[in-house]
Amino acid sequence: MGKTLFAKIFSVTVLIIFVSTALTSALMFTQLGNYLMESQNGEIAEMAEHIAEMTGHIMYDEDETTRWLFNQYLSNQSRNESCSIMILDTRGQVVLSAGSHGYETENGTAKIDERYIERALSGESVREVVTQKKRGGYITDSIIALEPVSVEQGGDDAVWGAVAVCKAMPQVREGRNALMRMFIASQGAAVLLAFLLSYIVAKRISRPISKLNAAAKAVAAGDFTKKVSAEPYGELGELIASFNYMTDALKEIDDSRSSFVSNVSHELRTPMTIISGFVEGILDGTIAEEDRVKYLNIVLSETQRLSRLVSDLLETSRLESGKAKLVMKPFDINELLRKGIISYEQAITDKKIDVEAEFMYDQIYVNGAEDSIYRVIMNLLDNAVKFTPEGGVIRIKSALRGQKAEISVENTGEGISEKDIARIWERFYKTDKSRGMDKNGVGLGLYLVKTIINQHGNRIWAESREGEYTRFTFTLDKVSVK
Repeated sequence: MGKTLFAKIFSVTVLIIFVSTALTSALMFTQLGNYLMESQNGEIAEMAEHIAEMTGHIMYDEDETTRWLFNQYLSNQSRNESCSIMILDTRGQVVLSAGSHGYETENGTAKIDERYIERALSGESVREVVTQKKRGGYITDSIIALEPVSVEQGGDDAVWGAVAVCKAMPQVREGRNALMRMFIASQGAAVLLAFLLSYIVAKRISRPISKLNAAAKAVAAGDFTKKVSAEPYGELGELIASFNYMTDALKEIDDSRSSFVSNVSHELRTPMTIISGFVEGILDGTIAEEDRVKYLNIVLSETQRLSRLVSDLLETSRLESGKAKLVMKPFDINELLRKGIISYEQAITDKKIDVEAEFMYDQIYVNGAEDSIYRVIMNLLDNAVKFTPEGGVIRIKSALRGQKAEISVENTGEGISEKDIARIWERFYKTDKSRGMDKNGVGLGLYLVKTIINQHGNRIWAESREGEYTRFTFTLDKVSVK
């Protein structure tokens, strides 16, 4: 059996067809022969019974006409049924016969096994199928039916003799063989058709699997553009569709990885170039001594930016790998919002920003990892303060909506365009406006925010109208605390 899937499917199918055909042929041959033999056996036995009954009434009849009519009847039956009919006396001698279809008499003795004759003369009905081998190796089946002839003697029934009806049955074998030839011919045509269909089916199954194998090798080599044409139905079609979905996902991951490496390289290179240039200027005296404090502050700022980038990258890695274990517990989300506002009090005052806090209840308890949610709030407040123009407004709200607490941070300002708002959750993504206004950001804040909220089994979304406002809203599970 071949090693390929096509060879295995085709070989197994051929083997099943061959075995089933052989078994069906053998069963057909046996059952057909048995049916033909049993039907003929019943007819011969019924004839023997009828003739035995007639013989018991006629043998003592002295009327020549009756005897002549009886002989004619036997001759007609013998001719019509192609059989030999013999009337035997108590010694087994033939006293009357009709037909000689393979059972001619010798010296008044029938060519029948003596055991059968003895059984019939003892009052037993005999039904036998005899196989005879003749010259040239020809085999013929014969049906022999012997029926005792009973006569009344002294008020009792006695066996006077027996009637033997013998029918050679070459036509049983011939008929069976003819039918078998027809059956084998039809089976042969069916087998050829089955072979053709199994070949087509095996090819149809193995071809897409071969394509799938080739595509898998291409994907393993790094080619994520390889696709397999999907079958329109069945488990194989689902497998191919899943494979194509997997390649799309891998391509997206690969593109994301490439973009991630590119963005990280860019974000690291810029502050390192600034730091390196200013430090070299200070060391070689290019920067005057009175300006060194100014430029050292710039170096410090870029160093802090690098520190935040590394910190955010580490946090991103922890969140994506699942190593960050969230310690869930009830806490007051309003208290966390108040702490966040206090933390940005100086920046809010410097930009003359008006803060409006609207809490549905004084306390709203939620279930979550308090430190992670505090990071979410700080990121959202940081963005709000950063992008709110001087004299603008920041609105912070908390409310209950069924079993969820809903928290929003909104700020007035330029807003975010519709084409940008769908991408703000991507790593390192910045709109053109934010690149101008947010020189210290690295574009990981909102990605971390969304990842943290998703890990809590909740959702966050953004709404914005250009030139008016930007609002971020997220939900958390409400808990009841006494």
